[in-house]
Amino acid sequence: MATDAPSVPPLPPLAPLLPQTSPPAPSGPTAAVVEATPTSEAAPVAPAASATAAVLPAPFVVPQPPAPPNQVQVAKRLSKAKEDAIAMRKYLWPDVGDDQLWLLSDKRKKGFSSMPRTMPILMNMIGDASKRVGSKSIPAGRAYLVLWCRVFGEGLVKIDNEMIAASEAGYVGERSISTWREHLRVLKELGFIDYRPGPAGPVQFILLLNPYTIAKQLRAKGWVSENQYTGLFQRAMEIGAGPDLAD
Repeated sequence: MATDAPSVPPLPPLAPLLPQTSPPAPSGPTAAVVEATPTSEAAPVAPAASATAAVLPAPFVVPQPPAPPNQVQVAKRLSKAKEDAIAMRKYLWPDVGDDQLWLLSDKRKKGFSSMPRTMPILMNMIGDASKRVGSKSIPAGRAYLVLWCRVFGEGLVKIDNEMIAASEAGYVGERSISTWREHLRVLKELGFIDYRPGPAGPVQFILLLNPYTIAKQLRAKGWVSENQYTGLFQRAMEIGAGPDLAD
């Protein structure tokens, strides 16, 4: 006897396929506030290396003044010149000893004076330029020589007795002191000296200025000839005083 198969309930109808969408964000007073938190921090990115390396400017170098003359070499040249002079002197005057000479190297000798080796040229220059500050040429170079023979290296000369100083310059007679003062005035007008009064007279204290500086000023004024200035410059170069005349 045949048995009946059990009955199977029917399947529910299939829901239509719809695109899945995110659920709407909650809203309203009861909605929870959700703060977004980054899941990871971005790592710093190193700048890309330049294809060509940067060229740095060269460091600034402060220019240095020219080196001073080698003192050892200068001393050697002076020593060599001294040895040559002594050898020549002994060759020409073999019978003359050192005790018969006035030698700077002899420490027993006193009374030396320091003055420019160009003094003869300066004295002639003073005589020629004196016409610019007077009616005629005045040989004030003789008074200038007396001052340099009395200075001790500080540039200051003190004249306590004008009559003696005037006689050293060759000024004698009743007008010796007036001639001395007039020649000092010429030297002051030219710029070689300056003076101040003192208890012994109106020109007791005398200041000797750099003669090379004054020579340049006289040349700029046209008060000395070019030939005379060229001779001074040449001699100054020979004795190492050229920088004092350099522009």
